[in-house]
Amino acid sequence: MSAEQRLADYQRELAGAADGAARANARLRQVGGHAIAPRGEVEAWVGVSGALERLRLTAHARALEPDALARLIVATAKAAQQSAAGQITEIMTDFVGPSAALDLVKAHLPGEVDNTPASARRPRQSTVDDDEYFASPEVRE
Repeated sequence: MSAEQRLADYQRELAGAADGAARANARLRQVGGHAIAPRGEVEAWVGVSGALERLRLTAHARALEPDALARLIVATAKAAQQSAAGQITEIMTDFVGPSAALDLVKAHLPGEVDNTPASARRPRQSTVDDDEYFASPEVRE
């Protein structure tokens, strides 16, 4: 193989990597998580960083004791963060594949990540008992 051919191959490889990075970057800018408490009193939205961007409380939230409502808000926000983390993991897996780089990204994501593709997830039924209720918000895409 000539030096010119090697250089051309290398330039194509670099262009492909730059294109892949641009696509991953565009997809990452669209990441956001959303979760709803099982009975619907709390709804939370987070951005790509996992920061809470929006919170909605329904009138039913007023019936909860303050400490219970606080726990439900935190659990719902965490579920939304996990949703966003799952999207980031999916995007980065497509970009870098299974690798040390992917492991590094995963290590900096909040909580456990649901690696099930969004299209394969089924909404949970609202048959959660009261003890489990405050720790188990439902993630909705």
